[in-house]
Amino acid sequence: METHKRNLRSKTPVKTPQPSPPSPLSFTTHTPSPTTEPITLIPPHSPLPNLTPTEKSLLRLKQAKLTSTAPKTLSSLPPTPHLTNALCSTLIFAQHEAGTAICVHPAGYVLTCAHCFGDNEREYRRGPKRRWMLFYTGLAVQVECRVWDAKRDLALLKIVAVETDRLPPSEKREGEVPTFCSVTLSAPSTLKLGAEVVCIGQPGRDDLESVAARKTKYDLFEISEGRFRSMVSGRDPNDNEEIGSLMHDAWTYWGHSGAPLLLRGGEGGLVGLHSSWDEGTGMRHGVPGAAIGSFLAEWLDDAGREERSSEPAVTVSGFGNEKEVRERIPRAIDRSDDRGRHGRRETIVIDDSE
Repeated sequence: METHKRNLRSKTPVKTPQPSPPSPLSFTTHTPSPTTEPITLIPPHSPLPNLTPTEKSLLRLKQAKLTSTAPKTLSSLPPTPHLTNALCSTLIFAQHEAGTAICVHPAGYVLTCAHCFGDNEREYRRGPKRRWMLFYTGLAVQVECRVWDAKRDLALLKIVAVETDRLPPSEKREGEVPTFCSVTLSAPSTLKLGAEVVCIGQPGRDDLESVAARKTKYDLFEISEGRFRSMVSGRDPNDNEEIGSLMHDAWTYWGHSGAPLLLRGGEGGLVGLHSSWDEGTGMRHGVPGAAIGSFLAEWLDDAGREERSSEPAVTVSGFGNEKEVRERIPRAIDRSDDRGRHGRRETIVIDDSE
């Protein structure tokens, strides 16, 4: 007797939808104070200010790649909540420059290395103060450099615009403002010799270790692990102009400047920014938490308001006694510090053809 069976199950396995990667951006409602700076909301696919057509094409190329690789990037992290938050707080430069930054306040204040905006004062003054950056999800924001400190090798940026499908606040949503994931600075006592650290950064696309011209295969966000090795002996931790005073051995590449260095264990926390490497020893160097702490204490209060006038500021290392002189941007200074560096800064121009 012939039997007939109906196959009630599909032979194609049903794929379980993957949860969306956590977003670096949320919206909170509070009564804005007189000092609250509005952040411009730009609808997706709208013209982005301060970008040439070539720069916009590169941004969109990076943005598409980040959007598609966000789950993979997230899964490459050690599974701890504080490192997930750190990834959500990390940004990369969207234009030609490879470089990295980290958000340190939910109002959109961001830290990177000063040399990402210019190796010396002259370069800084001549270059654009507004840049576009991307979070690991592809979220695009425009930042403005508010403070540039050559001696500490730190720059304070402020997010001034974000590309989002969120509509501008209506009467029903009055007081709703963009809020960004951010990290906190770890207490200096938590950084012990040999402590495990995690570095999140953007390596350059050009393979500078090859004799032939070729591209690297690194992702836009690379996560590496290493250890805190030491501080440079006898060096003021606020002096990072020649080479960073913190030493670590987490993997980095040309273009990693500004990448956050975070404690892997415990409650985590920011302990430094990668900045450079020693050609002689191969040791990686960075700006230590002590310099970051004094810099933020000087320029940013607890409520996230800048301790400054209405004009951006630049801190310049002078000649002779190295006295720091704070000058306002509109008053140009003709001299600049063009002395050679003992270490290598990890900034690089990347190709926009891929």
